[in-house]
Amino acid sequence: MPDESLGLLTRAAGSPELGPCVLATLLAGSSDRAARAAVRSAVPAWLDAAVRPTHRVGLHDGMAGTLFGLGLIADLHPPVSRLSQRVRGWLGERRFEDFDLISGAAGACLAGYPQPVWFNGEDTGLAHGAAGVLVASPQPELVDWLLDQSFVDQRRQGWCYGMPGIAWALWTAGARAKAMRYLRILCQTFDPEMNLYGRDADRLGICHGAAGVMLIADAFVHAGVGGARGLRDLMRAYLAERLDLVPTLDETLLMGASGVLAALLTVDGADRRWLRCLGLR
Repeated sequence: MPDESLGLLTRAAGSPELGPCVLATLLAGSSDRAARAAVRSAVPAWLDAAVRPTHRVGLHDGMAGTLFGLGLIADLHPPVSRLSQRVRGWLGERRFEDFDLISGAAGACLAGYPQPVWFNGEDTGLAHGAAGVLVASPQPELVDWLLDQSFVDQRRQGWCYGMPGIAWALWTAGARAKAMRYLRILCQTFDPEMNLYGRDADRLGICHGAAGVMLIADAFVHAGVGGARGLRDLMRAYLAERLDLVPTLDETLLMGASGVLAALLTVDGADRRWLRCLGLR
C-alpha cells in the first residue's frame, strides 16, 4: 500500500482537497525515504492551494476543512499557525447557512471553529442530517428525535447514511444501549453484495462504501466494543481484494482513493487524529 499512497500524493499535488493532506500526515512518520520525500513535496503544494479563500465554508471542500488540515500539519510545518489565524479570521466574517457535518455548522465545530449548532431538517444521516449534528453537539432532544425516526430496511448502510453512522452518533451522545442494538443488527445483517453497490467510488469509498463502514466498526472496537471487530475485518478484506481499483478513483477523501488508503492505514495503526473530520475517533 505505500506505493499506492505515494503515487496518489504525487498525482494530487496542488489539490486543495482535504484527502491528500490527511494522507500526507499519515505517511509523515514513515521510515521509508521515498515516503518522507513525497510528504515534503505534498505539504507545501496542499498549502498553496488550500489557503486561497473560497466562498465555501464547510469542513469538506471549504475553508473549515482548510482550518482542519492546517491543524493536522502543524507539527510538520510550524509556520502554519499564522495561516490558521488568517483562516479563522476569514471564517469569522462568514455566516454558516447549513447545519450539517459536510458543509455546515456541525462540521465547523468538528474542525475546531465554534459555531451555534442546530438541526432543522428531516435527514437522519451522519453526513447531512441529525446524526452529524449529534456528534458535534450531543443533545438529548435530538437523540429522542433520531430514535423516533429510526427503522430498519435494506437500503444503503454507510458512513453517510443508515445504521453505521447513526449507531456511532447515538454512542457518542450517551445512548449506548440503543447504539448497541443497531450495531448488533448491522453486524448480523450487513451483506457487501447487497449493501455496497454502484460505482467503484460508491462501493469502496468512505462516504457510501466499505472504507466508511470499516472506520465506524473500528471506532467501536477502539471504544471497547469487541463485537464490531468482525464487521471491521470483513470490510478490510473487501477492500484488500479490490486494491487494484483504488488508483482509478479520484484523490478526494470522502469518495476517492485518499480516503480508502487513509482508512486502511488507520485501521493498521496510523494516527487517528484525522478521524474527527468524519465525526469519529
